[in-house]
Amino acid sequence: MACAAIAVGAMWPNTARKMPDNFSAEEAYVYHEPKPVKLTQADRARALATAANFVTHAVARRKVELAYDLAHPSLRGGITRAEWSTQNIPVVPFPVEEARWKVEYSYPKALGLQVLLYPTAKSRLRPELFAMELTPAGRGKAHKWLVSSWVPTGVVSGGGAAAAAPRSPGAGGIPNLGATLQQRDAPLDTRWLLAPLALLLVVPLVVLGFYVRSWRRGRRAEAAYRTGSA
Repeated sequence: MACAAIAVGAMWPNTARKMPDNFSAEEAYVYHEPKPVKLTQADRARALATAANFVTHAVARRKVELAYDLAHPSLRGGITRAEWSTQNIPVVPFPVEEARWKVEYSYPKALGLQVLLYPTAKSRLRPELFAMELTPAGRGKAHKWLVSSWVPTGVVSGGGAAAAAPRSPGAGGIPNLGATLQQRDAPLDTRWLLAPLALLLVVPLVVLGFYVRSWRRGRRAEAAYRTGSA
């Protein structure tokens, strides 16, 4: 029986797809990081102005129609100006009180920013980090920057562990863009420190009250017994 199975296996044709003997000489695509470039002060100012206005109008949804000209066509995705004004836009919203940033990378055709957003007090949200990419538009040194990408990267842990920001939005509600992204531990609420002390004070008072109540009952019982004996 075993011999018959071996014979059938040897004679049965191989139905698997035959691999080519010769592979293409074409080289595989390998990503090469672009060479970083240094921003001039003027270019940096233009990029940050675009970032601040985009956060104000598109992200915080304050006069969202003003953000249409700040968005790159790749971010608009074919949305018309009229459609953009309805606030149904491909930009993740956030109730912004203030914003801070730091440059992640600077290439000839892309500028990456890490943006830390502080929420409004009534929203009761935590600060959140976003990644923004800007693309240069136009030619020459006077080109402008357009936002081509806006992606949330995570909520800051620790109940708002980001550096305390001076709550002073600019004119017209434009967020204040700080120069750095720093982090520190959130301060402990003093009420949590007073809670154990209050507990230590309450326990002796409860014990003392119980003792006084028992002593008064004993005195009353003794007085009633003496009155009855007389």
